[in-house]
Amino acid sequence: MVNKNTRLFIISNGYIENDVALNLLLHNQATIDEPNRPAEWHRVPSISLLISHPKLGWVLVDTGSHRDAMKGHWPEEARQKIPLVRAEEDMLGARLAQHDLKPEDIDLLVLTHLHLDHAGNLNLFCGTRAGSRVIVHEQELKQALFDVFVGPDDMINGYLKADFAGLPDIAFDPVGGDVELAEDLRLLWLPGHTPGLLGVMVHLGNSGTIIYTSDAVNWQPNYGPPSRLSGVFYDTVAMKESIRRIRWLERRYDAMLIFGHDMEQFERLRLSPDQYYD
Repeated sequence: MVNKNTRLFIISNGYIENDVALNLLLHNQATIDEPNRPAEWHRVPSISLLISHPKLGWVLVDTGSHRDAMKGHWPEEARQKIPLVRAEEDMLGARLAQHDLKPEDIDLLVLTHLHLDHAGNLNLFCGTRAGSRVIVHEQELKQALFDVFVGPDDMINGYLKADFAGLPDIAFDPVGGDVELAEDLRLLWLPGHTPGLLGVMVHLGNSGTIIYTSDAVNWQPNYGPPSRLSGVFYDTVAMKESIRRIRWLERRYDAMLIFGHDMEQFERLRLSPDQYYD
């Protein structure tokens, strides 16, 4: 069912720079004729979704990277391999303020997964309504907690312990499989990049169906066809199956896809606060 009063805003959280091989497995692989092919460096966007929903209120999907990521919150390894490039206006608090909102005004918080560029500002929601029931997939929560507590490292496999472990008044509401938040808003379990990655599908009155893949599909070269694996994955078979499922849903609903980190696509999107999808 379509609700014509639902609006979808795309929030820019700045940019991440990294080796292309992180987004596209074995990119620029060496050959016998070119055994010393160089790595390639590029810049990709980091985004969150803000949804104004007539029944659910304000729904925020992902919180971006921690405000102090490049000032010591991230370990040196992360600051070297995936540095952030962003202005003050790209901070989540500033982006919410553009809508006259504060973290305590958010009614529902969804984390597509718990990697450091998607769950980094969870601390802003300590003691808030949204922070008291943060929606995350149960497999994601189990894996992230296992990874960061089983060894001595504060960051492993894209998870940073300080982002989500031990935050006061933060409680998770783990879900399994797909979840219907409302008749026009559904969470999709799309494992592969991580075991519990969630996508978002929203049916809009004017803009039609939009599917946010998060990092189930980083960018168009992953989607294909043919699909190509990301360089960051938990399960390659599940990743391929999730891409096939997204492709089926795209055809079924004639949907527009929004990928997790696609610069070319980002430059064509309607961006918050002045533009939106409805």
